[in-house]
Amino acid sequence: MSENFSYQEYVADEAFLRDYNAYQAKYAQQVRESDKVLIGLVREIADRHDRTKGPLRLLDIGCSTGNLLLHLKRFLSDIELTGGDLAESSLVACRENPELRGISFRALDLLDLPRDARYDIVTVNAVLYMMTDEQFEQGLRSIAGALDAGGTMIAFDFFHPFEQDLTIMEVSKTHPSGLRLRFRPVSVAERALCAAGFEQCAFRPFTLPIELPRHPDDSELITYTVPAADGRRLPFRGTLFQPWCHLTAVKAR
Repeated sequence: MSENFSYQEYVADEAFLRDYNAYQAKYAQQVRESDKVLIGLVREIADRHDRTKGPLRLLDIGCSTGNLLLHLKRFLSDIELTGGDLAESSLVACRENPELRGISFRALDLLDLPRDARYDIVTVNAVLYMMTDEQFEQGLRSIAGALDAGGTMIAFDFFHPFEQDLTIMEVSKTHPSGLRLRFRPVSVAERALCAAGFEQCAFRPFTLPIELPRHPDDSELITYTVPAADGRRLPFRGTLFQPWCHLTAVKAR
């Protein structure tokens, strides 16, 4: 895998996307635990929203098959939802799903979002860890440009408190050409967020409230949990601990 790997290659891998979209299907009815937290964060913002200014506008960038948007539609009213992705097969699946009717789906690049929409919330769910530092910083600027002043970015990604900056190139059955896994310290992420025009950055470490069994086939890198001495269930991907975290950051007014 080259150092110039771009996340665009990831979303253009149609063979992988077929398997990934099939895997995602089970979460259309069963809300994943991390999405429950994310939906709760959206609800807190929705409760504070001044509806005299119109409905809350949310963009889910990297929406995949639209599961998060589906659950937001079910649980929250008076919210204008848009899904954006580069994977055309995912967008087709969203547009053909009758349960997603009323949600707009657009071919959008996280690194170059339109600046005329002015969303109140942009969610980005498990995407940023694939990006180089340059792409990460560009992505944050792009999200800031798509947000209205005072709008909020909500991300679910790899962030940790240690002064330990890691990039791991994972070669696996699913990604034989390699997949970048980027483990960013909170301090590094905060500097990039501030430079992009964000403030009030908050990082909420996430561990699973349920037990996930390890897949019997060790070539299948599906998240499983390992019990910690303090009772937490730590998420692992193969041999790697996953420092998942919910991040919220507000665009400065």
